[in-house]
Order: sequence, then structure tokens, then C-alpha cells
Amino acid sequence: MPHNGLAPPRPRRAASPRRRHPDIAPHILVLLDRAQHGDRDAFADLYATFREPVTRYVCARMRDRDRNAIPDLVQETFTGALAELPTALLDVRGWFIIQAAKACNRHDWSRRRYMRAAYAVRDHCSKDTAAPAVSNPPGRITFVHAMARLTADQRRAIQLRYLDGYPRDAAARLMDRSAEAVRCLERRAIRRMRHFLVSPPHTSAVTP
Repeated sequence: MPHNGLAPPRPRRAASPRRRHPDIAPHILVLLDRAQHGDRDAFADLYATFREPVTRYVCARMRDRDRNAIPDLVQETFTGALAELPTALLDVRGWFIIQAAKACNRHDWSRRRYMRAAYAVRDHCSKDTAAPAVSNPPGRITFVHAMARLTADQRRAIQLRYLDGYPRDAAARLMDRSAEAVRCLERRAIRRMRHFLVSPPHTSAVTP
């Protein structure tokens, strides 16, 4: 420390380089401007230009999950982008990737929601069966297929109770029915869904 009691000055940090903005081709900005003014052909050109990077992003996000959903998520990306064209960013590629991220996040939320509902309904199915049921974990597609077997009122009851999480009295008000009527609809629906959500134990023959 110097004799004057003052600490030596700290070395100045090197100035961080400026954040580089992506280079956007002028014709892409022209296409964006035309699309924002209602030119459908311009948006079709944007779709053709950015479909591949969007698909790569969605594939990376879904690599360990439902890969059958990839084409739907790519289409949902561009559908959402079309609806949000007035707020598009000048970084057009980055903006499409943001739209793809939103589509993937919505898909993940929906999948978790259906999974929770499938487990809850399956647990009720198991309670109604005399023998313990062993099944593979129910998935979203399995649950949707089981829901498709229900009547409209049964499906509405399951939707409100297990997907939307309404208590029975609130579901009854929304359906303009009594709580007892909703309970009966639930029980009948669960019986019909049992075949899809609760499978009997699989036994494999062992050869000596």
C-alpha cells in the first residue's frame, strides 16, 4: 500500500464488445413488411424460408418426447406468427424461433395437464376394480382416446373435474346440473375409460 494510505487504483476493465445485431437480408425485411400489410404470398415466402430452422428447433426441443407432434408444432408456430405479425421483430429468424418456443411450451403444459388428469382418473379406476391393476403410465394420447369414447355430457364432466380442476359443485353450476348428477356422470365416464387407462397385469410365460 502506498505511504499516503490510499489503495492503488484498480485496473480498468476492458470495454465489452457491443452486442452484434443479426444481419437481416433486405429482401427478408421487405417480405416481412409486405406480410404485415396483408400480402399472403409474402408470408408464404417467409414460411418457406424459415420452415427448416423452425423444424430443427422443434426437433431439438422434442428429441426425448412426442416426436409425432413435431409437424403440428411447426404448423402451430407459423399460425401463431401469422396472428402476431404486427408485433414481429426485425430479427425475423429469431422471432420465428420465439414463436416455436411458445408452441413447444404450450404443448408441454398441455401434456402435463393431460398426464395429471390421466393418472387421477386411472387411480379412480383402480379403486373401483377388485383386483389390483398394473398398467403402463397413461399418456396424453391414451387419455384423449379414452375421452373420445364418452358421451358429450360425460366428457364435459371429466373435462371440468379432472382437466380444469373444478370442484364438483362448481362443475355442476357450469353444467347446470346437480352435484349428484355430475357425480353419476363421472362414475359412468370412469367405467367407460377403464379399459384404456387400466390394463390387466401382463404375464409372460417362462419356459423351463
